[in-house]
Amino acid sequence: MSSYKDLKDRIDNGEVVILDGAIGTELQAMGVPMHPASWCGPGNYTHPATVRQMHQRYIRAGADIITTNTFNTLRPALEASGYGELVREINVLAVDAALEARDRTPVERPVYIAGSISCRIPIRDGRTGTLLGGTGFGYGASLPAEELRAYVDEQADIMAESGIDFFLMENMWADNDSRVIAAEAAIATGLPVWVGFTASVAPDGQTVRMSFGDDRNAYSSGMGMPLWTSNWRSVDYEMTLTEGIRDVASLNPDAITVFHSRIDETTKALKATREEWSGPIALYPDAGRSDYLETWQDTSIINEETAEELTAEAATWVEMGAQVIGSCCGFGANYIEALHESLPAGTTSPKRHSPLP
Repeated sequence: MSSYKDLKDRIDNGEVVILDGAIGTELQAMGVPMHPASWCGPGNYTHPATVRQMHQRYIRAGADIITTNTFNTLRPALEASGYGELVREINVLAVDAALEARDRTPVERPVYIAGSISCRIPIRDGRTGTLLGGTGFGYGASLPAEELRAYVDEQADIMAESGIDFFLMENMWADNDSRVIAAEAAIATGLPVWVGFTASVAPDGQTVRMSFGDDRNAYSSGMGMPLWTSNWRSVDYEMTLTEGIRDVASLNPDAITVFHSRIDETTKALKATREEWSGPIALYPDAGRSDYLETWQDTSIINEETAEELTAEAATWVEMGAQVIGSCCGFGANYIEALHESLPAGTTSPKRHSPLP
């Protein structure tokens, strides 16, 4: 029987553990349609068996931690997709799928369940107040803080009640206020919380920032609306990753994660993270694909980086002090299998408790 205390003890002792890989794009490749406003979230209701099988793939591949398909299941996202009456159902089904996958997949190791929460929500039309579908990232700043907190409180309470082991906060983009709001809601449940950041390297080639960079800011709402409007909460686009971590560190999360960033950016982000954070660090980069939000994935498009390239860099991350390694959008179960083989049970991070040179 797995317990979060066991996972924490392993990490505190320097052990390296394997996180799962892409959730949305793996479901997309398995035939689950994506929705513009709620992406892979409705799949918990429309394709529950496939969601369970996706988790089983990762367990068989060697993942020690599997992540619930709840990245985009806050109420406003589901309402914009026509699932507003099924907020509780969809979130409960997501946790159930992970629990069932763990029960049905016999492996000789404990498997832990991380409950994903993000603030990727639809854009609010400033003229009508309507929540619309959008295809960009991290729209928590489009809502007043009190309204956003109410939505995250709702989801966090449902997931905690449903049986996750801990929360994996996956707020993207530079909106640190939304990140803190979401983390506070998760912490209020009494469960452990890991807080995530996305990262990119600024044009100076040195500064690691929390925004995506120009190549990933070319998203639009698809509804004739600008992405950034005057009624949004203010966002410090120039905030560095170390500054963002400093804000979040006051909440005492159990770990800091860097996710949905390219492999090379992840390495630089790890260095920046260690300058500000002495606790556990989890890394799970993405493939930088452009078809995340297409209804179906074109399986003829291959990733730029191979599984071997990921595992080679992962070995460097472990040497630098990272202890939880996985992957994100575009890097599926074959990448996790490669990580598991290259970082077998018992692998430790030699520099986990030492400063960088």
